[in-house]
Amino acid sequence: MRDARKNPQRVRGLVKRIVDLPRTLTRPASAIKEGGQRRRARFLRTGLFTAVCVFPILQITSDPVQGVPFYSVLTVFAVCIYLLSGTTHIRLASALAIICAACIPFVSITLQQAWTKGGLAFQILTWPVLSVLLATQLSSIREQALLTGGMSFALIVLAILHPGIFIGDAIESVSVFFAIGVLLMFTSWNQDYYAKGLERSNKALESRRKELEIYTSLLRHDLGNDLQMILGGIELSQMANGEPRQVAFLESTYAAAQRMRSLLHIFSMTDVELDTDLVTVLEKIGKRAEIAFKGMLVSINVTDEVRQKPPKYGRLVALAFENLLRNASQHAGHDPNVQISMSQSERHLEVIFKDDGPGIDPSIRENLFEKGTSTGPEGKGLGLYLTKTIIESENGSIELVSDDQSGCCFLIKLPIDNGT
Repeated sequence: MRDARKNPQRVRGLVKRIVDLPRTLTRPASAIKEGGQRRRARFLRTGLFTAVCVFPILQITSDPVQGVPFYSVLTVFAVCIYLLSGTTHIRLASALAIICAACIPFVSITLQQAWTKGGLAFQILTWPVLSVLLATQLSSIREQALLTGGMSFALIVLAILHPGIFIGDAIESVSVFFAIGVLLMFTSWNQDYYAKGLERSNKALESRRKELEIYTSLLRHDLGNDLQMILGGIELSQMANGEPRQVAFLESTYAAAQRMRSLLHIFSMTDVELDTDLVTVLEKIGKRAEIAFKGMLVSINVTDEVRQKPPKYGRLVALAFENLLRNASQHAGHDPNVQISMSQSERHLEVIFKDDGPGIDPSIRENLFEKGTSTGPEGKGLGLYLTKTIIESENGSIELVSDDQSGCCFLIKLPIDNGT
């Protein structure tokens, strides 16, 4: 019974291996991870594998040309390029495959002394078209155009020089080849256009997904803290005996409520409304922070280069600086002074954010931007973590560059091409 059960399983396993054999033989190198590059590698290996199988059959059914086993030589070339295509040198293998296919009609036409109209048309309308087809999948549109135009011109020149070819037949066949080549190029360009559009859409969706994740964390952190401040302020104002203390608590409560409203306003703004440069955004944030956090003074210094062409970024960058200002208001002591300096390097916008507080505790310097690390006794350890997450979502970076007794200083780098 066991043998009877094993036999069908072995047969199914053998059939599966046979069915999967072509896929296995055309599998790209495992080191190739990128989707488009892997697709091109699979296409190339499939074409070469097909050629290796077909060329020997063509050799059997064809006579040697001038004593040369033409298709046997092509088989050897195809095997060599096929083995090369199994490595990471896909561009080299692609170029060799296209060149090989493009040279076949020239060699074949040159070796034979006389050509009929049908035989010449077969040579001009098979291998040249095949080489252009390979190019549409393996090379750029400019390379495809050069190949199509160059082969058309070279075929006409060859027909003029060849004594056994009627030039009218050659021009007719080359014209048809050129029309097919242009059609293939247009199809390739159209396909590439929509593929790139789809890729951009996927990147935009992924960016939106990351934004939503950060929004969720921001809402939990910022609004949660502000609500706690409001509740605490109201409770303390109710418990206070003196009117001045009640006024102070209510002012803090009002400032927190204003910040919550501002944050919710940012979430509800459209992309058109957010199409504002970072300099303007920081100036607005700084003024709002001076109102919301009593005693804070924010000064912003911008170089002329940045002022003339200020970069633009997503809405989350504004929230990152809101977080830094909030952090300074909570941990930089009474009446903190914050200096924000903006300058431009070759590829980055550099923002230095410095306060005059007591600095960062040495015990948390190494883990300052990790979730759960707090710069104060009542913090939840999300503020700087979310700030770093936002900056990195724009392909930027943030680091603590100074934390002596005169305050702490953050260096933020944002890519220029993200905002221009």
